[in-house]
Amino acid sequence: MAQTQSATKAHARERRVEGVLPERSVAGLVLVSIGLIIVVSRLIPGAGEYVLLAVGITCLVAFPLTREYGYAVAAGIVGGLGVGVILSTYATDPKDGAVFMLSLAAGFVVVWILGFFAEPPERNPWPLVPAFILGVLGISIATDTPGLIDWLIVIVAVVLVVAGLRAFHSDRAAHKVAA
Repeated sequence: MAQTQSATKAHARERRVEGVLPERSVAGLVLVSIGLIIVVSRLIPGAGEYVLLAVGITCLVAFPLTREYGYAVAAGIVGGLGVGVILSTYATDPKDGAVFMLSLAAGFVVVWILGFFAEPPERNPWPLVPAFILGVLGISIATDTPGLIDWLIVIVAVVLVVAGLRAFHSDRAAHKVAA
């Protein structure tokens, strides 16, 4: 039993491909960078609106150095928020909420795309769910069609019911096989 566990751990270490720099070094540099970004944003008037984008870019730079999926998630989501904040700052249209929603949706799409380049690759399509929802909300705001939100609610409800029934059915099937 002990040999099996140590062999599994050794196999996991072999499968793990390290990035360009050691993960702890990159994590330290990311933390220092984020701290400096915050300090600079407090010292330079008007720099505060760029904080989220700068943090997103910092994580985006860390991603290829480590190939850690966590940096991809942070880069996409925080970067999408940052782009949305900046674009919304310059948008004078009352529908600027659409710009923010679509920027955040794009950030989730970036998470999904970067996942393919992570080590190990992350192919789960979970980021496409919030991307779809935020995208529909953004389009609804931009086109002034609140009916899209009603359809979105119905689609989400149907997906939840189907997922719940599928989980229930697979759990029951697993119990029948075990018995």
